[in-house]
Amino acid sequence: MNSDSTKWKDYELSVGLYKFYLAGVVKLNFFYYAITGAILSFHFSEDSPSISVFALLLPILLSIFLGLFFLYAVKLAQGLRRNIKERASKLGLDVFPECMVLVLICAIFGVSALGVGLSLLGYYCCA
Repeated sequence: MNSDSTKWKDYELSVGLYKFYLAGVVKLNFFYYAITGAILSFHFSEDSPSISVFALLLPILLSIFLGLFFLYAVKLAQGLRRNIKERASKLGLDVFPECMVLVLICAIFGVSALGVGLSLLGYYCCA
């Protein structure tokens, strides 16, 4: 295999990973809010049993761990962004996908999930 072919394959793989990660992050965040919303709507309903306060443990733990995961993913996404930029430069491409979108989405989702988790933890401790 020649050098240009290898560079193109590496570039295509990196761009494919970027698209896969972006779609995965959005789907994971959608799943997270669906689960959290369902549990919270059950807990705050009028017919909710007093034991439902223990059901809050799942969204609390999910929020905190998912928030930390997303914030760690920011660092990893920056590495992918650098890789795509370098590969595009070596191939002489002027245009390439801007991966800062993935970095920002991971940061926003991470801060949001941590905020929800800490808020629920405060509510749980006071309930």
